[in-house]
Amino acid sequence: MKQYRVINTETPKKEVNEYTITDTINANGHQEITLSRSYDETWSEDARGEERIKLIDTGNEYVFPKKMFSGDVGYDSFAELFILLSYVNRTEHMPLYKGRIEEIKQDETFDI
Repeated sequence: MKQYRVINTETPKKEVNEYTITDTINANGHQEITLSRSYDETWSEDARGEERIKLIDTGNEYVFPKKMFSGDVGYDSFAELFILLSYVNRTEHMPLYKGRIEEIKQDETFDI
């Protein structure tokens, strides 16, 4: 089992440990990656340590055991998904995606 702190660096001069990522192998031999809220005072007492997202890598696909990404998805859940996918993209033997996004600008229009 490996554990990682997720540090929010958005506020200058104040870093906050908001989440913990736990990376384990389950009973079926599959990798399980779990994002949980930290035990930091940033969260209310009843929210500390709460599991937010779990991802299982079966070797053929990724599985979200909880159906939390259907219907309306709050900004908080979307940000947590981004954190988890960023971790997977940086740590897996085969990254999810590498590239960049460029804005397409129309420089000139010609009438014909």
